[in-house]
Formats: sequence, structure tokens, C-alpha cells
Amino acid sequence: MIILYLLTYFSILVFFLLVISKIFKYASAPVHVRWELYPVAHEPKRSKYGGSYFEEPEWWKKKREKNHLAELWAMFEEIIFLKGVFLHNKKLWYFSFPFHLGLYLITGTTALIFLSAILDIFSITSLNVIQSGSEKLLFNLVNITGYAGLALTFVGCLGLIIQRTTDKKYKFYNTPMDFINLFFILILVISVFLTLTISNPSFIMSKEFARNLLTFNFIGNPDAMFITHVILISLFLLYFPITRMMHLFAKYFLYHSVKWEDEP
Repeated sequence: MIILYLLTYFSILVFFLLVISKIFKYASAPVHVRWELYPVAHEPKRSKYGGSYFEEPEWWKKKREKNHLAELWAMFEEIIFLKGVFLHNKKLWYFSFPFHLGLYLITGTTALIFLSAILDIFSITSLNVIQSGSEKLLFNLVNITGYAGLALTFVGCLGLIIQRTTDKKYKFYNTPMDFINLFFILILVISVFLTLTISNPSFIMSKEFARNLLTFNFIGNPDAMFITHVILISLFLLYFPITRMMHLFAKYFLYHSVKWEDEP
């Protein structure tokens, strides 16, 4: 059983090392071709009509003003609601939005599972005895975000696969990697559903496994479904940084270093 824990540690370590190295690669890349696209989100007064501070007479003598809140809002709209996809490809958005929202909820659920484990380690709350209001709140949050995230991801992922295979418009854009990514995520979601249904209700085993990871307590888990599920997640963590799914992190640089880069 120690091999399962070692595989999990290894996959988490490699995941973060590869992601950090990719981020440094993006950040240190040479200056991109200037887009000169407007509006730029951080223009405080001119973003509505697509203006620029270059309009100002002797702009180089004046102090620059940037609306950083507008930048954050623009990123929020794009990351959470996929605004660009909604405006320019609404048919794709109907499946892409629940797919991405589901993944965000699953990520949040994972964080809540580890938070539950940490609170249990310090005896602030308990994993197995739900008594206090904070324990009930955390317990319910894990269930709500977890099941909702899985359902949304399943619907979105299946819809994207069907859309890509039936819509001729995507024929010239589809790559084998696109389908591998989607099928891998679909298999992961199905494995979680089966594990929750058969042996891991309310993510109890997941919380216990997280606690064991954090305390280096290599207690064996005899459940084959749960072991398979952990192996699949570990493989996905190793696979993620070498795919186009890294656009999750690359989007920051796409906006700030390409689309909104307007330094003279």
C-alpha cells in the first residue's frame, strides 16, 4: 500500500515542478508580436470605446493611470464565465461552460477535502463525527461542490466529445490530443462517481486518505475502486502539465503580456 502513497507524492511533486517551470518559461519568453487590439481593460476612461492613452497630447509627459480592478473583472468574466466563447461561439459555450465550471468545483472540493483533513489533524473538527455547526458546514460544502462539480463536468465533457465528433465545423480543428484529454477526464469523473456510489459516500475515504498523506501515515485501503481512482488521479497529475490544458495558467500571460500590453 505504501506504493500508492509514494505514487501520489511523486505525481503531486512532478505536477508542481512542471507547472512552475512552464510558468517561468512563459514569463521569460521574448516579447510577443504587438497586437494593438483595443479596448484594453486597464484604460480607466477609454475602454468603452476602445481608446488609448496615446490619444493624449504629449502623453509621455503625463503619469499613466491603470484600472487594475477592470483588469481583474475582465479576467474573472473570461475565466469563470468564458465570456469570449459565449460571444463568439455560443454553440460551443453550452458545453464548454459547464465543463470548466465543473472542473473549478472539483478543484475547490479537493481543497476542502484537504482542509477537512488539516482541521482533523489539529482536532479542530472531526472527519467521522459530525456534531458542530462548522463540521456540518464543511461536510455539506464538500458534498455540494463535489457532486455538482462531477455532474457538470460529466455533462460538459460528454457534450464536447459528441459535438467534436458530429459537427463538421470542428473537423479541421480536432486533434487526437483533444479527444485523449476529454476521454481521460470523462473516465476520471466516472471512476469518482462509481467510487462514491459503491464505497466512498460523502468523500469519507478521500478525507482519510488526505489526512494520511499529510501525516505520512501509510495505512492500507482494501477498496479496489478507491485505489484505482487514486491511481487515475495520480496519472492525470503527471499528464496535465505536458498538454494544452496548461492554458489554465497561460491565459494570464495571454492577456497581460500580449492582448493588454501597451507599454511604449
